[in-house]
Amino acid sequence: MNILKRLGRSFLGLSSAVQESLSINYMTLSFTGEFSSLEKEFHEDYFRKSINPFRFSIILAMIFYGAFAFLDAVMVPELKEVFWLIRFGAVFPVFITVFIFSFSTLFKKYMQLIISFIMFTTGFGIIIMIIYAARVEVYSYYAGLILIFIFGYTFIRARFLYASIAGWSIVISYEISAVWVSQTPVTILVNNNYFFISANIIGMFISYFLELSARKEFYMRVLLEQEKENVKTANDALEKRVLERTKQLSNANIDLKKEIDIRQKFERERAELEKQLFQLQKMETIGTLAGGIAHDFNNILTPILGYTDMALEELPEESNLRFDIEQINSAATRGKDLVQQILTFSREVDFKKKPIRIQPIIAEVLNLIKASLPPNVEIKQSLDPGIGSVFADPTQIHQVLMNLCTNANHAMMKTGGVLEVILDSVLVDKKTEEKITNLKKGEYIRLIISDTGYGMDIKTKERIFEPFFTRKEVGSGSGLGLSVVHGIITNYGGAIVVDSTPNKGTSFTIYLPKVGSDPSGSEKSARKLLKGDEQILFVDDEPEITFMGKKMLENLGYKVTIKSDSISALEEFKNEPAKYSLLVTDQNMPKIEGTELAFRMKGIKPELKVIIITGYSDNLSDEILTRIGISEVILKPLRLDDFSKTIRRVLDNNNIKTD
Repeated sequence: MNILKRLGRSFLGLSSAVQESLSINYMTLSFTGEFSSLEKEFHEDYFRKSINPFRFSIILAMIFYGAFAFLDAVMVPELKEVFWLIRFGAVFPVFITVFIFSFSTLFKKYMQLIISFIMFTTGFGIIIMIIYAARVEVYSYYAGLILIFIFGYTFIRARFLYASIAGWSIVISYEISAVWVSQTPVTILVNNNYFFISANIIGMFISYFLELSARKEFYMRVLLEQEKENVKTANDALEKRVLERTKQLSNANIDLKKEIDIRQKFERERAELEKQLFQLQKMETIGTLAGGIAHDFNNILTPILGYTDMALEELPEESNLRFDIEQINSAATRGKDLVQQILTFSREVDFKKKPIRIQPIIAEVLNLIKASLPPNVEIKQSLDPGIGSVFADPTQIHQVLMNLCTNANHAMMKTGGVLEVILDSVLVDKKTEEKITNLKKGEYIRLIISDTGYGMDIKTKERIFEPFFTRKEVGSGSGLGLSVVHGIITNYGGAIVVDSTPNKGTSFTIYLPKVGSDPSGSEKSARKLLKGDEQILFVDDEPEITFMGKKMLENLGYKVTIKSDSISALEEFKNEPAKYSLLVTDQNMPKIEGTELAFRMKGIKPELKVIIITGYSDNLSDEILTRIGISEVILKPLRLDDFSKTIRRVLDNNNIKTD
């Protein structure tokens, strides 16, 4: 059934949308499900389109069936009277009767049965001739059955099911007559069967696809009619709406002179919103590109950090190699942090968010930055101590503050000035919501960081959130700072607004959604390698990562099987599903993605635990993870201590204990 379905869709070139919507029994070709009501309409439509070709086919069949009487006189002159009696005395009356009956109102109801009857009758007439011809050792009349199949399966407009029944009835009748009645020689019987059974099967396929094509064309016409009706309804609604709007505009024109100032203000606000929307779309496009680059870079960093982590665990403190390995690990860690910034910008990474107070983070950042400030820069701060908390990651908030304060420092490095930090809470109303993109009504914590430096012109202000855009000298900055800030704040459901005037200074205003009461504290877990002895299947299309994963897990005591091909991994699991307690798989792989691989394996062994590793959390929604039964998702690059804790937490059903 699936083969017929795929062949039918491939043959017809059905679009994916039509494939999903069209419901057909691909054996009988009848409409099923919600489309079963179309079956009667299709029969009516098929009859209307078939009746004239059917009548023409009857006339054509009579001509050909009668024309072969000349062949009778040549091939079997001693039997020509018998054959002519069959042709003109038995079959022709059937043709004529059916042709006349086709003009009756009752014909529509029995058309397909009659077509099957004609097909079988003409074929049976040929079979009788074959029996008689065999008596004089003439065995070529079987070819007439092939012509019957051509007419029956194509010209005469028989539907697939009826034509197939008639065709196989002819085949069975021939076999009975050839074997038991005329006792046809075996070699001739085999030869004849090859040709006319092949012709029957080919005819079935032709009839199948002809009817399938007719049904598809009918279905598309039904859809088209529905769409036309929908368009008409939409046009009517649009015309009504246009009339209403026209009336409103006519009424508004009376007071148009009074509305000039309001309209001008509206145009300015609209232009600002369009500019913000364009900037947002541009940031989203660049973010997608940045996420892809970060994914590939993470695959490079994973084996570097993995092997150096393992080397540092194994090397003694006094080893001469330890310093070199630490430098490699440190450089790779800086690369990992850079990737985190890129992923933050592209909003492809999830951090551990929790309710936090911003005041302590501000104090920490200002203390850190004081050492780098020139003496002519003054710090002012106004922090409301009772504003509550925000739901965020402390590291990211620290990163936002450091970026903005560092930029302010650079802006005032030569001239000096004032760095001012204000923290308070505001209630965003509808008016403010309309002015600031992505901001919704509600309570927000507002953070303002301003400086009295050289400021920015309009063109610079429009580009400051683009990645790698910077006005600093080469080597002084990566250009990722403000793009990362924008990504973090947007990811938290907040907004960032910049106001700047050349030679006067710049002010960044950040809005973050406010949550309940202040958090009580935070928990820190000690660095510790947790080990085990379970059997793990590790799958990644990068061989370097699979080898690194194998060594890393074996150092933790686990028994590991690695695969760099998802199909091979699935076959391995099918052979010994009871052997494995945990699947660790990359998400982005050719042939089968990680989630699909996990779904298939859990179909074999539902209790299998699964950890997905990925360069970035692309399309891995909570709904998908819950439905499949994914225990954890880990972002590359893998770190030995975090990896060990995650594996133990998953295998122990989240009951992990740390000292």
